[in-house]
Parts: sequence; C-alpha cells; structure tokens
Amino acid sequence: MFKQLAVGLILVVGGLACSRAETLPGLPSVSFNWVRKAGQYSPLAAKNVRLEGGFWGPKMQIYRERTIPHSWNYMDYELRSLRKAAGEHPDGPLNNTWGEANLYKLLETVALSLGGHPDAELERKVDGIVELIGRAQRPNGYVHAFITNEGKPEWDPAFLDGSHDGYVLGHLIEAAIAYEANTGKRALLDIAMRAADEAWEHFLGPAGKPGFCGHAELELALVELARVTGRPRYRDLALAFVEWRGRGLVTPFSATPRAYFQDALPVRQQRNLDGHAVRATFFASGVAGLALALDDGDFRLAANRFWESTTWRRMAITGSTGPRAEHEAFGEDYELPNNGYYESCASCGLLDFAQRMFLLEGRGETVDVLERGLYNAVLHGISLDGTNSYYQNPLSDGNRERYNSWVCCPPNLSRTLFKVGGYACVAGAQEIFLNLYVAGKFEVPLTGGSMGLQVETQYPWDGRVSIHVTHSLPGRIALNLRWPDWCESATLRLNGEDFTSIKPNDRGYISLQRAWQTNDVVEFVMDMPVRRLVAHPLIRDCVGKVALQRGPVVYGFEGLDNGGMAAVVLGENPQFRVEDRPDLLGGVRVVTGQDAAGHPVTAIPFYALANRGKSVQEVWVSQPGASSGDAWWEGHLYRPASEKTTTKASVTPKPARQ
Repeated sequence: MFKQLAVGLILVVGGLACSRAETLPGLPSVSFNWVRKAGQYSPLAAKNVRLEGGFWGPKMQIYRERTIPHSWNYMDYELRSLRKAAGEHPDGPLNNTWGEANLYKLLETVALSLGGHPDAELERKVDGIVELIGRAQRPNGYVHAFITNEGKPEWDPAFLDGSHDGYVLGHLIEAAIAYEANTGKRALLDIAMRAADEAWEHFLGPAGKPGFCGHAELELALVELARVTGRPRYRDLALAFVEWRGRGLVTPFSATPRAYFQDALPVRQQRNLDGHAVRATFFASGVAGLALALDDGDFRLAANRFWESTTWRRMAITGSTGPRAEHEAFGEDYELPNNGYYESCASCGLLDFAQRMFLLEGRGETVDVLERGLYNAVLHGISLDGTNSYYQNPLSDGNRERYNSWVCCPPNLSRTLFKVGGYACVAGAQEIFLNLYVAGKFEVPLTGGSMGLQVETQYPWDGRVSIHVTHSLPGRIALNLRWPDWCESATLRLNGEDFTSIKPNDRGYISLQRAWQTNDVVEFVMDMPVRRLVAHPLIRDCVGKVALQRGPVVYGFEGLDNGGMAAVVLGENPQFRVEDRPDLLGGVRVVTGQDAAGHPVTAIPFYALANRGKSVQEVWVSQPGASSGDAWWEGHLYRPASEKTTTKASVTPKPARQ
C-alpha cells in the first residue's frame, strides 16, 4: 500500500453533498452516503491531443489506416444480430452472448480516433450503426441483441454469472461516452442512458432484486456515466454491483469457483485480486472509480489492496497478468511462469486500473506500471502492421502464430492504444502531469482557459524530451514531469538554463511551478542505459536469470537473430551496445552483446517479437552468478542486478538489416 496510507487516510472531498442515505436491496446492514466528488485530476480528451511524429505518430496512423478498416471485417455477426433484433430478417449466423461487446469496443476505438483525426465518412458509418442499435433497443431500454434474438429473459437470475448482459452494456456505455465527447453527437449516449436506466430499475427499482453480471465491466462504465451525466443513480448501481458480490446473492450457473467472478468474499474482505484476470482488472477499475466518487475510505483501501496484490506480487516484467490457463486466472503470489497464459485483455484492463489509481492517488509509481504494460504487454498483443493479434503473451514461447481471435482481444487492444493521449497527459485545476513522454500537441484545459504544449521526443528510444509552451494563462501553473522508475539520473533545462540539481518529489515527479510564458522551453533528458534486471527470489522460473530493459522497453531474444536459439547464456560482461535499426520491425533499437562463449547475440523489443514468422523467444535468459541477492523485496518484483556487472550501453547507428 502506498506509504501515506500506512498511517491513515485523508480523503479530499469536494463538491455538492447529498444528505440522503440509501440501503441496498438484499443488504440491510450496508448503507452509504452520497457525496458528489469533484475530480481532482482529469485525463485529456482525445480531441485535445494530436500525436505527431516520434514513436506513436506512425503507430497511430497504422491503427487508423489499417486496424480500423480491418476490424470491420469481423462485425458481420454483430450487425446481422442487431438487424434481426430490430425486426429485420437477415440471412446468416448470429452472434453469441459476448460478441456484441466487440462492436462497441470498435465503436469506442473509432470515436477516439475521430477525436484526433475527423473523418466524415467514418462518422456517417457509425451514425448508421447507432440508428440500428436504437431500433434494436427494447421499449423498456434494454439492448442486447443476443438475448433478444434467443428469446431469453433480461438479466436472467439463473444465468446471470454465465451471461454477458452487463459486460455488453458496459462497453456500449464506454463507446457512447467516447462518441459524444469526440463528435458532440448524443444519440448513442441517449441509448446508453436508457439502457442504464432499465438496469437501475431492474436491480434498484421498487421491484428490484440483487444481482450482478458475472463479467465485470458495467461497474466502471456506470461510474463514468454518472460523472458525464451528473446522474448519481448510475453510480448507485455500480456500487450495488460491487457490494452484492461475495454474499451468495447470485445463483451459480456452473461449478466455476466464485473467485472467478470476484464473488468469493465481500469487497471489504478481499485481500487480493483473484479470479479471471480480465474480469478482475475490470472489477478493480470499478472499485477504484468508486473510491474516487464516494465518501468511503473502504473503497480506497480495497483499490490499494488490489493494486499491491497485482503489481507487487502477481505481474510479469512485461506488465502482463493472469498466468493460469485454467479459468484464465491470476495465480498465487509470485506464480509467474515464463510460459504463462497472460491474456492481452488483462493487460488492457491493468492499464485502465493504473490510470484510475493515478487519478486516485496522484503518484508516479502507478504510471510506471501503466507505461510498462503499454510498451510491452499491450503492444506485443497487436502485430506491427495492425491487422493481427495475440490472445496470449507468454515470455517464453515457440513457433506460435498470430491470429485474429475475435473473442475479445483485437478491439480491446485498439481502443486501449487510442487512449495513449489521455494516459500521457492529465490536468488538475492549475496543474499538469506529463505522465508519458509522447510526441505531439496537447491542449490542456485548466481553470480559466487552457495551456498549449508541444512535445518533441523519440522516447522510448531516446531519453531526451523537449516541451514547448505554445500558449499559457496568467498565474502560476505546476508542470509535473514524471521521473520513471527505471531512470537513475537526468538533467533539466529551462530556456537553456541548467538546473544544478534535480530529484523527484515523494510522488515521483519533477514539479516546475511558475508563471509560464509563450515559447518557454523545458528540456528533460533521462539517461537510458541497458539494465539487467533480476526477479524476486520466489519467482521460480527466473532464478539465475536476467532480463534486459532499456527505458520502459523490455527486450527478448528471438531465434531468428541468434542462430535459431533464444535461450542464450550471457557472460559476466556481455558488452551491451544499442544499435539503431530504422528498417527493422518498423524501426527499433536493438541490444547487441556477447554470450558466455563470446558469440554475438541480439535482443529486440518484446513487443516486436513474433512479427517475422515462427520463431522461439525468451525474455529471461541465464547468466552465471545472477542472483536476486538478500535485499529487502517488499513492494518489488524486479530490480537491477548488482552494480558490479551493470554496464551502460552506447548508441551506435548501424545500417538496417532484416
């Protein structure tokens, strides 16, 4: 838990308080007071960010020009099902209980893309689908084509934990919020609100009965819907879905353990984040969202317990979670096999959880996890050409081909990647946090107006970041630059003047507070050596092994670069060098060195593995003498190897080769 919570909690609550207290059906002993809390920090909307150049500009172009058009090819089942639910008679197979969510994830992807790059034709296509969704919506507001077409009851209590009613509705709500925010069009949001009102009536109305969907997602979406619309009833329902878990209120549909659904214990008694990793991270995001919104320290404590459980004891070095194939689940503490399952959607869920934990706690260490997952696990999940994906992301792999598994992952990856701008910059009243260093233009809303920033950087290949103020506001504004956990030293300049000594504050930031002027320039340069990391001694697969990381990028060895072998053995002094390969794998920097026999070896970014055909791959490789040591490990899963064998790398431009 964050250190300040060890002493006690100080909750800053603002805004308009509602004096009423309500009791949840089925829980006569649980009541809560409503406090409408003004958010202290807000991520930038997609329309306020334009990513250009650097690392992310070309990638976002690929996702706009290739990923989105490619994704429409997998929407036939969903659109056909909606047409049938709307009263039409289409030919062909229909979708399943969860498939409709993929359409809504794609609509959210498109909405976020439109925020930065308007496209009238694409917008017209979405508008037509919105009209179709409206026709498929039942008069009472319920909308789920599969349930309608199959003649199943809404929110069937005998099937609730095995259905995806709430999962589908949650993704519809998130798509609707994004589409309204980036186009100004309310039609989809109106549909989502009517559907959420029906859910509220079903569960919390006069005849309401306790229950919750077995796949968490609706909780976090309802919290956002309440924030956007100002209607607390949606947050009431999110709270109910969380509070009802672990109390035997949902009839088991199968023999699946209740932890799979986060239903083994009430939330206040859950010590770890357990069960199906995707459902669990979505659930944790909902709990963190409620902690932001409610005058209830229990939710903040629960969110922190889930955070510690995941990031201190149950997260791979790439930011992946959920190593067990059985139930696609979290394992026990330190159960992190290199050949684990690690579903892509779980990494996407962890990023959103990390974002909410930053909004809750305002600490850079939450963004360190977000960045780790983004540059490694999430990017590994999508192919470099943007048209293929990985469902699983093991750290030790062999001859696995990418394929489009449209169960859930491809549109989840794309919508997550289009959130990069919102992850990168967060604003307070008179405070800006640059959490990720990405090249582009940011229009940051503050009290009394906005401040414009243009960021130039080749991060993560280079630690040099240049921030230009394009326009500002009167008064002092704090510009907070995150000091990443991998960074050991850095330099800072303001308008060409060096700061003689810099170090991060206790939140992990360099905070520059001043009256900013147009054309002010901040230069932040982080040293970026190759680091050999060792793992916690209880992670059995990593004993005697090291992993390579440079900046936020974790590296892996692929057989294609190493004579067919990936399980290399490094020597005591591998003599690492960093080489720029602009024509390899979309443009990467590779790490070269020597193995224990003096033979050359090459490591490439983990995210770029498995993009050149079948091959074997390893992240953790042996090195004689590698040891986790006897340092105190509480709160750590990975740390640099001992200084005596740590070498800094020089960057050597080299002709590209495949």
